[in-house]
Amino acid sequence: MRWFPFFLIVASALPVLSAGQALTPDEKVIIESARSRYYSLESHGFVSLNCSVIFDFATVPSLPSLDLDTDRRLLETSVFQLSLDRNGPKVTHMYPGGTSENVQKSAAPLAGVLTSLVQGLFLTWPAKGLDGPIPALDSQIKSVAATPSGYEIVLNVPGGPVRIELDKEFLVTEISSVGGKVDEHPVYTATGEGLIFTGNRASDSTQPGSPTRIEYELDSAVLDGLRLPTSVHLKVNENIDVRYSLRGCSVVKGTVIVVKASPSGPKT
Repeated sequence: MRWFPFFLIVASALPVLSAGQALTPDEKVIIESARSRYYSLESHGFVSLNCSVIFDFATVPSLPSLDLDTDRRLLETSVFQLSLDRNGPKVTHMYPGGTSENVQKSAAPLAGVLTSLVQGLFLTWPAKGLDGPIPALDSQIKSVAATPSGYEIVLNVPGGPVRIELDKEFLVTEISSVGGKVDEHPVYTATGEGLIFTGNRASDSTQPGSPTRIEYELDSAVLDGLRLPTSVHLKVNENIDVRYSLRGCSVVKGTVIVVKASPSGPKT
């Protein structure tokens, strides 16, 4: 059974290379116009987020080895924790105190699945949800071109380019990576603060066999002045249709310093 190979490697989630040719003035105008459409957590001071992950166990998949009366009840009382920053997620979980080693071993396969469902999704999140889909540095952009439907931005990444297609209003319509084997259609929702990342529809053909289809929706709320994810509805092929929420979150913020360019021209 193929659970979630899509989450093992997604080129658009990998760090982009710093090398790239200088953008022309016209290309810079396009890039700045595109960036300005999207809500940026970092420009609002986001540093990191820490939350408890609460699964809707009515939606959690079963495994053949799972003891429904013991293992599932144990995981319902376990603590899952998500730490998230610009480098991606770290997901941990703890069994209730006093849980025997044998019981932990029995529940470990499903615990690993649940951890991976959070880890995998938020592994791809920074490249789309932190500052929007356009990298913050011009050096991370290989090329910019106008197309009949809008614009195409090509990024430098390990293993090959990532191509971002935008319409004429700079809304992302498609992201293609790994030589076209990963095809994504991210969903952005308009708010008064800009476009925020609220979902994705993707197909991953990097593994042998039929493509893996992934679809998810993200709800968000404002915490300490930052708009952050609060719940997830994730579907993977016909195997997984799970929901979980982020609760009891704490956020670390930094001070944002805006540096304005000095006006040009002779001084008097």
